Amino acid sequence: RHPDLKVRWTTSLEQCRARALNPNTVHDYFKTLDGVIQKYDIIPENSWNMDEKGVQLGIGQRIAAFVDRDATSVYQVENGNRELVTIIEAICADGTALHPSVIYQGKRRDLEWARNNPCKASLSFSPKGWTDQDLGLKWLQQDFEPATAAKNPTAGYRLLILDGHNSHCTYKFCKFAADHKIIIVCLPSHTTHVLQPCDVGVFGPLARCWKAEVNATSAQLITINKHNMLEYYDRARRRAFKPSTICSAFAKTGIYPFNPDVIPVTAFDPSLLTTTKAALPLGPVRP
Repeated sequence: RHPDLKVRWTTSLEQCRARALNPNTVHDYFKTLDGVIQKYDIIPENSWNMDEKGVQLGIGQRIAAFVDRDATSVYQVENGNRELVTIIEAICADGTALHPSVIYQGKRRDLEWARNNPCKASLSFSPKGWTDQDLGLKWLQQDFEPATAAKNPTAGYRLLILDGHNSHCTYKFCKFAADHKIIIVCLPSHTTHVLQPCDVGVFGPLARCWKAEVNATSAQLITINKHNMLEYYDRARRRAFKPSTICSAFAKTGIYPFNPDVIPVTAFDPSLLTTTKAALPLGPVRP
């Protein structure tokens, strides 16, 4: 009866994100981004986005299975290890990606962590497995700067787009970036779900591929831990971080090719309830 309609499941959107994604905020962001690209002559090979991704070592995803009609329970084996590992990823508008930086939970470095490291990840640790200001600066100095400088033969300016997390919004972080021709553009608060390439196009496939790896290893009664985690993460990462996927993420967020109108007008609808609009000029008041 209504061929132009269909049923779709809703996606949860936090109130802060609903309020933050408004036309004025997005317009100002793209205006700033365009100014930086033009002023510093940023090319796609020097356009980067970084973000952190948390993964749990032993938690996979539910799967559907064909079973006997009379079956009341269907079990899926998993090791149940809920230990969190933080991974810093950086992707480039030319479809490439930086090696990951992995932050384990611990008080000291274990040499066994690096014994099987096919993705050549840099390894760090913190008490809770989270990033912090020191680790953020370490990533910029020891990972991002030398690796991106090596693929920057013209020594041009590099663009690094990131969110406003306090681990990379410090004086030392910004000072080092400025001293090494790295231009930082911060995304507007609570808008990364539509403006950040990592969130929009890469981390979703990565999460699915990682959970598939966890399911496969659990079915074989193999436990993923800090000593073998990188082997399985590398498999998931290779499937998720395809050049076409990365390029698509930058296109969907309007960074490259540059498109300030990439966000559909309907995406701003949730913000209308809390957005004020001017009603000027006022008409003349007559007695």
